Amino acid sequence: MNSVFKSFGDFIAGLAGLFMSLLGLGIVAQVLLGEAMGAGMDVIGNIQGFVTDFANGGFAGLVTLIVVLSLIKK
Repeated sequence: MNSVFKSFGDFIAGLAGLFMSLLGLGIVAQVLLGEAMGAGMDVIGNIQGFVTDFANGGFAGLVTLIVVLSLIKK
């Protein structure tokens, strides 16, 4: 049973790593290509909106941001 949970945890960690790599690639692509990236592919704008949502949340937004960042860091 432990091996199943370890395998599942490794899969989730690998998937999270893949998404973080794709996020970085999306940021670099948007900086290099700008508007030519395609419709609905505003990676930097989406990140800015995400941070703005947390900032508008006050103290609760700050606590939520800290929790999300700690989850991403793991």
